Amino acid sequence: MADVLTGATNQFEFRELPSSKIVLSPECYTRLSADINLCAFSGNDELEYGTFLYGKEVKPNVIYFHTPSKHDDYEPKFREFEVNVDKNGNELKMHKEFINNIENSIYDCIAHIHTHPYIGGTCRFFSNQDLRTIQTLQKDFQPSNGRKKYFFGGLLTVGPENTHESDEISFVFYDEHNGWYKITNIYVLLDDKEIPFTEVNGRPKMKI
Repeated sequence: MADVLTGATNQFEFRELPSSKIVLSPECYTRLSADINLCAFSGNDELEYGTFLYGKEVKPNVIYFHTPSKHDDYEPKFREFEVNVDKNGNELKMHKEFINNIENSIYDCIAHIHTHPYIGGTCRFFSNQDLRTIQTLQKDFQPSNGRKKYFFGGLLTVGPENTHESDEISFVFYDEHNGWYKITNIYVLLDDKEIPFTEVNGRPKMKI
């Protein structure tokens, strides 16, 4: 077995963002389900997959992510989700879309989502590098018109022995003044009804 992930932070110990909720459209839920299935069944248990989700804050701390990235032209990498350029240095369509959507007034919330394979140890947690990525997005990737964007981090974790029942989903948010928060109230909008994710001991499962 490969070495377990090191330098990780237990996001489940973060404070809950007050009165918070994340609602996923069916399209976003389908994309996240596909990413975690790729992670589980790709044949390489250390590759990471992911996407961006785009949405709006519909009420204070209530976020509706309605649009996943239209592209998935990145190469899955060993314990890293990198979507800037391809192996030849060409900008990826997923990254170009992300940069364009920072300037798009339709969205004020963006989530950077990636998977972790189940390799024991702290693989259920965000690596410290993952968290630094979210901090960098929040601080440095803001639109030119001054209308603030809010960035969230999402982690999809494959369960032991690829058992879907124990796949987990986590969302975090970095507030530049108050630090890190978690959001564990996660729903999927189906037939105009918000269906909650199953939650066990404060940890949402990737199922409804």
